[in-house]
Amino acid sequence: MVRHPLIDDVVGPAIVVDSSAPVVWLTDSLDSLLRRAEAAGRTVVLRTGQEAALTPALRHALGAHGAAWAVRGSDGSLRDGRTGVAAASLEDFVTQGPELLGDPAPEHRDAVGSVRQISIDLTLRHHDERTVDIGSAIEALCETVGTCPTRWGTSEPLTSAWDRWVVTQYAVHESPGISTSYAIGDGFAATMTAHLTGGVVVETMSAVLTVPEGGSDPQLASRLLDAVHRVASDVEPVFGVVMQRRGDADHLVRAVGYGEPEPLAVIVGPEATRFLDRRGEWPPVRTTTDTFPGEVGEGLVVRFEDGWTALESFLDRIDEDRFLQLVGGAPLDAAHDDGALGPHAMQHGGQGSQGAA
Repeated sequence: MVRHPLIDDVVGPAIVVDSSAPVVWLTDSLDSLLRRAEAAGRTVVLRTGQEAALTPALRHALGAHGAAWAVRGSDGSLRDGRTGVAAASLEDFVTQGPELLGDPAPEHRDAVGSVRQISIDLTLRHHDERTVDIGSAIEALCETVGTCPTRWGTSEPLTSAWDRWVVTQYAVHESPGISTSYAIGDGFAATMTAHLTGGVVVETMSAVLTVPEGGSDPQLASRLLDAVHRVASDVEPVFGVVMQRRGDADHLVRAVGYGEPEPLAVIVGPEATRFLDRRGEWPPVRTTTDTFPGEVGEGLVVRFEDGWTALESFLDRIDEDRFLQLVGGAPLDAAHDDGALGPHAMQHGGQGSQGAA
């Protein structure tokens, strides 16, 4: 590939981009490099200092394009900014990564002053007889915690005022290819993708919402269910995962550990319920179910009482191949590592690296 102005070094198969910025954004230039490197089969390694933070949009883009985040210690050592695992060299992110697996290095400290958050990863199919409206699902879900998107864009800074119609027109313009856009608001950050398959628009959204501290919110589950009802009146949910997690209040991604996220529920749309194995005990042990109406039957919201064990058990009940056919190979990996949507979850139990937004 032609030398890109952001490339600072090439170490074997790794394309190195150094940044000394306290906050690293997904600029147009960096976005173009990530896309070109992926197309050329090369791995971009973003190398920063220990105190640097990434925006949620950049964190998503690194994952979407198979890029790595290397953090350089004061002694010159390297570690994965997302998992905290030590790296012997930049080549490790190509041969083992781009996210290194293992125990975090001692330098990968725990987060201080984190806040309680809810992440929602959801795939939707838009009804072909209705007007496509990208972003309506995000608005409905954000209302559950009293916030809403304020700005959006396809690269940073996100300077455009939130407007569902404009967001939708961008997706239409990119069709049938995959469109990716980002939105932020007070206590809120999200990624949206859309693509056309079999004449149907498939939308994936991944949102992180800051919620009040002080224990569980007894009304949150019912509000989320109400939001799913509103979403299902306009588009058809296919599959989604709701998690409780810790993160920084500004939603930036730092090279620290936030602890294990906790799966709270899954959303299974009416079409996807056909692919559930309901033999034996149903619903699965330590779960409760609610239904919501859809165009082709009833969908399910399944709530978990014991987190990962219940989620992994539930994922075993899904016919993965038929599910993937339903969404036409949509980009299902969650924008946020600790999401558990799609094949990433089904293959790996949903447990992504910690320290993601």
